Order: sequence, then C-alpha cells, then structure tokens
Amino acid sequence: MSRLVAHLLMISAGTVVYALSLHWVYAQLVTVQFAYAGFTYRAAPPQLTIATTALACAVAVTLPRRPARVSHVVLWVLFVVGVAPAVLMGAYTGYLSASEALGASATIAAGFGLATVGTRLLDAREAAKGGASPSPFAPRPGADPRRRLPPGTAFWSICGLHSALTYGVMAATTGISLTFVALDDVYDVRAAYREETQAYGLLGYLLSSQANVVNTAIMARGTTRRNVPLIAVGVLGQLALYSGTGFKTILFSFPAVLVIALATHVRRGRVRGTGLAYVVGPVVLMVVAALADELQGGLLWTSLFARRFLITPGLLTSVYVDFFDENPPAMFGRSFLRWWVDSPYDRSIALEVGQYLQPGGSVAANANLFADGFANFGHVGVIGIGLVLLAFLRFVDWAARGLPLTAAAMVMLMPSITLTNTSLTTAMLSHGLALGTLVLAVAPRSGWYRPGGDSS
Repeated sequence: MSRLVAHLLMISAGTVVYALSLHWVYAQLVTVQFAYAGFTYRAAPPQLTIATTALACAVAVTLPRRPARVSHVVLWVLFVVGVAPAVLMGAYTGYLSASEALGASATIAAGFGLATVGTRLLDAREAAKGGASPSPFAPRPGADPRRRLPPGTAFWSICGLHSALTYGVMAATTGISLTFVALDDVYDVRAAYREETQAYGLLGYLLSSQANVVNTAIMARGTTRRNVPLIAVGVLGQLALYSGTGFKTILFSFPAVLVIALATHVRRGRVRGTGLAYVVGPVVLMVVAALADELQGGLLWTSLFARRFLITPGLLTSVYVDFFDENPPAMFGRSFLRWWVDSPYDRSIALEVGQYLQPGGSVAANANLFADGFANFGHVGVIGIGLVLLAFLRFVDWAARGLPLTAAAMVMLMPSITLTNTSLTTAMLSHGLALGTLVLAVAPRSGWYRPGGDSS
C-alpha cells in the first residue's frame, strides 16, 4: 500500500510540475511572439487553475504505473502531448469563460479516463483468467511447416512494397534528395512539396505512412537486433522524406523512437521506464528548449518543441470548444457520415476553425481526437471518442500480442502522436495508425533480439 501511495504522490507531483512548466512557457514565451497567430493569454482565477490541475492529476493516476503493453505507451503519449494540455490550457487561453473551460476540461478528462480506466480493468480481467492467450499470429501446433510462409514474409513484403511505391512516386514527382535541409529553409521546401501533392494526391498518403510506420518499423527491427545496416536504411529513408517535404516531425522522429525504445526496454523481466518518466520528459524538453533559446537568442527551440507539440493541441482544443459552442455541430457530415448527414459547413472543420482563428487566412486548424469529437457531437462526442479509443487500443494489443513491447511501441509511436492534431479516423487512414496495426499483426514473433539479449 505504501508503494501505491508513493506512486500516486509522485505522479501527481510530476503532473503539477508539468502544469506549471506549460503555463510558464506559454504565458512568458509563446504568447509574446505568437499572439498574432491566436496564441492569446488571460490569467485564470486561482480556483479554476486548481480545478483543472486536479483533473489532470486525476487522469494521470489512472494510467498504468509501468507501461507493459503497447496500449499503455499510446495512452501515456496521448496524455502528455495532447490530453494534459487540453485539460490545463482552457483556463488561460482566453477563448473560454471559466465555466466553459472547466466543463470542457472535465469532459475531456472523463472521455480519456474511460479509455485509461477501461484499459486497466480489462487488463485485470485478462490477468484473472490466467494472462493473455497465445498470439493469434503464432504457428498453430501440429501445422505442416512446409505450408507456412517463412516468419517475417508478410512483414517485409508490406514494408518493401510500400517503400517501393512511396519512393517510386516521389522520384517521379518531387524527386529524391539526401541533402539535409536547414531548419530555417524548410518552409520553402514545404511549399514546393504541397504544390506537388495537390497534383499527385497519392503521394501525401504514402509519405505519411512511410515516415510514421514503415521506416520506424525498419528502425525498430534494426534497433532491437543492433543491426546497423537496418537502422541506416530507416534513417536514410527518413532523411529522404524530410529533404523532400520539409516536415520537421519526420526529422525528429528518429530520436523520438529511440527515446521510446529506451523507456520500454525490458531487462530481467521488468520494463525500464515508469509512467513518471513520460511526465518528466516533456518538462525536461521545455526547460532545455527555453535554455537553448536564452543562450542562442530567439524562440526557435521553444517554438519547435513546446509550441508545436504541446501547446498547439491545448490551444486548439479551446478554440474548437469556443467555435462549436456558438455554431452547429458537424456530426461527421464531412467525414464517414457524409452520405447520410448534410454538413452545415462548406469546408472541412479544420479550415472553418482556422478561418475563425485567423479571419481572412487559410489556416488548417487541425486539433486532437477529443476536440474533433466535440466538433461533431459536443460533450457527448468527447465521451464517445473515449470509448472508441478504448476499443481500438484493445485491438492494437491483440494485434501486437507476442511482440516485444519495444518493437510495438516504436512502430506505434508516431501514428499515436498524430492523434494530438487530427481525428481518430484521419489518423487511421492518412497517418499510418491502421497500417501500424497491420504491421504489428504480421510482424514475425521471433528474431527481434540477438541471442543472449532480452527478449521480453
């Protein structure tokens, strides 16, 4: 019991530090330079700050203490990158009244809490039944080995065919280059890429899945086996995609998957990283970025890491709640229900909200899965998204059964991060979430570690 209490106190303390760091970076750094882009600030009443921080802590303590499944990793990543900022920032972005901010924060906490608590309960139920059943993708006992494909055939076929198609289309349209693009020059490259993808729409879908899933799956195989050539293939693949698109997310995906590999590494039957590490990590990132900017001058690193990955998801959640509190819900009329529901909007939700955020501009304000749920069905939609997320994560665990946690987490990391700035359906179809699940399902269940290494 004392260990449980200590865990709850540490996670709560870490979440409070996270909340204070996020508030300081936003109020003192980001709004100073980016107020013109809608990053506004209004001091929140103390009681509202305490309430939203308590909600964030309440959600944090429902997360698994030591992530042992790929769903646990996804939930922790979603919490620190998307959910916690959404719960915390509504109090002081200036778009919502105190009651609106508290209501939105409570609903998001409840929706995400359904996924976290549901996951814990289903884990406990499975453990009570004697643990997970054998992998549905393992060879059946007594099956004729001559009728089975060699392990990894489907995995490497998918990776190889997808890579050939992606880089083939890229070579025929934008061209392939391994020249490193400076961070200050990415906007010109990005503009050129977007012009090309308007003419060749297929490339956008292929490239996102290649960067988020296929190349990271190759790096996962190489990292766990300490196979340098495989790691090099994945890294060079990402460099080619970054050089052709200018998307900084691709550039930073390699260190991100390495960090998740370290956090999920199993040694002597025990996962190295705890949930506290997922909370402390963003705090360290914000502090280091702020120090680097202080030494260098400007706001480059804070903008790259804190503003883009943590603050923007929280801000846009407030904007979505503000907009759809005053306008009719979209009811997925421009999504998978478009054949049955007439959308009240002529443009996508992201463009409608972007026009509201910056009138006269053409900003696509893509927000996280819970903001999308609110846009479509209000508070009920947020709760519904939580239930859908729970069901999806159970399916992901089923697909990953029998795989090392490190390999599965590396494959699903980047698709999971896309949920912080897009809907669940868009992440599945356009950003590799569905493909990542398929890759986990067909990946070989052996050969992930060299003989003598940790294998579980």
